[in-house]
Amino acid sequence: MSENFRSIPHAKAEANTVLRPNGVRLKIYRLIGPVQDGPVLLFGHANGIAAGSYLHLLTALARRATVFTFDARGHGGSSAPVTNIEADYSLENFTSDLEAIAQTVRNETGNAPFYYAAHSLNAAAALRLGARAGRVPWHDCVLFEPPVFPPMAHPLRALAEERTQRVAKRARNRRSRWPSPEAFVEAQKKKLLFGRFETGRLLDYAQANLEPTGEGDQKLACPPEIEAAIFSAHQNAITYDGLIDFPMPVRFVASEPDPDGGANWIARIAPEIAKRVSGSTLHVVKDTSHLLPFEATARVRDHILAMLP
Repeated sequence: MSENFRSIPHAKAEANTVLRPNGVRLKIYRLIGPVQDGPVLLFGHANGIAAGSYLHLLTALARRATVFTFDARGHGGSSAPVTNIEADYSLENFTSDLEAIAQTVRNETGNAPFYYAAHSLNAAAALRLGARAGRVPWHDCVLFEPPVFPPMAHPLRALAEERTQRVAKRARNRRSRWPSPEAFVEAQKKKLLFGRFETGRLLDYAQANLEPTGEGDQKLACPPEIEAAIFSAHQNAITYDGLIDFPMPVRFVASEPDPDGGANWIARIAPEIAKRVSGSTLHVVKDTSHLLPFEATARVRDHILAMLP
C-alpha cells in the first residue's frame, strides 16, 4: 500500500510511523481534539477494518481523552508484507506490534494515565501481550469480543473452526477494486453483515479501507489474501491457555448471543473468557453482532468512557 495513504484524514488526526522488524512500518494516529492534558486512550481495530473505520467513535472519545489509534500491519496506511504471509500475520507479530505502539504512545505522553480499548483482533493481541509478558502498559482496558480460540476438546471448538474457515473464505473472495467508496457502500449496504450499521458507519468503513490505485479507481488497503490469512492464522488456543496469567482485570464487552445458539461463537464463549481472567467483568450489548462498534456506537463509547477518570 502507498506510504501516503492514511485511514484517518489529515483534518482529523496527526500521523506518524512506528518502525518494526523487517522493514514493516505501522501508521499511528493522534486524534485532533480538545483534550491535551488528561487521560490517554489507545484504540485497536479489528481484522480487515482499519482504524479510520471507527472515526465516529474515535471523534466522540477525543472529547474526553487524548486518543491514539493505529493501522495494524496489512491495514490502512501500514505496511502489508507478502513474502511469508503465514508468519508475517501471526498473533505473535500483532502482539509485538501492539507493545511497540503502546510504548510509542507512552514516550509521547509521559506519565499521563493510560488506557486501552480494542475490538476483535487487537483485543486478542492485548490478551496475548499480558499473558506473554506478565504485564501490560495501561492502567485499565475494555475489550470488545476478542476472538479467543478454545482448546481442541472444547464444545465450541468445532463451531469456532467452521465459522473462521467461512469468514476466511469470504474474505479471500472479496472484490478488491471499486470505482469509489460510494459504489462500495451501495454494493454492501444490503448485505446481512452490514444490516445493523448505523447511518454513516459504512461510508466511514469504505473511506478508511479503500485507497486510490492511480488508475482512476480504488482498491482494498487490506488485500483479501491478507485478511483471510489473519483469520486462518489465529486458530490455536495459546491465548485461551494464557488467560489465567493475565495481570489485571479486564472489562469485557460482547454482543448478545443468538437465543437459538447461533453462529457467533465469540459471544457465546465470552462469559467463560471473562471468568478465566481474575476479577474481570462482562457486559452484553443487546441487539448487536460482532460488529457492535458500528451498530451501537454510543453504547460502545459509554463502555469506554466508563473506565476513564
